[in-house]
Amino acid sequence: MSIVYKIKAKVWRWPGDGGWHFITLDKKLFAVIRNKYGKGMIKIQATLGTTSWDTSLFPHTQSGSYLLCINKKIRAHEEVYEGDEINISFRIL
Repeated sequence: MSIVYKIKAKVWRWPGDGGWHFITLDKKLFAVIRNKYGKGMIKIQATLGTTSWDTSLFPHTQSGSYLLCINKKIRAHEEVYEGDEINISFRIL
């Protein structure tokens, strides 16, 4: 059984036309995950509210952490908007 990580983070929108929305993991959690699972994309199962989905943590050089994308369908279902602070959990697959 894998560890379930629970975080609280602010949703932000990637600049540009795509409308992609993300949360950024804090640097302490980034270090733990990177040391345990290595560099690059990390496959996860995320849960926000009542919605779970398979996705990946993406390394982000600018923030020195991982990004987790919250796609439009999930944001709509859970009524999440840019600037919202959300509680989300995930486990490494």
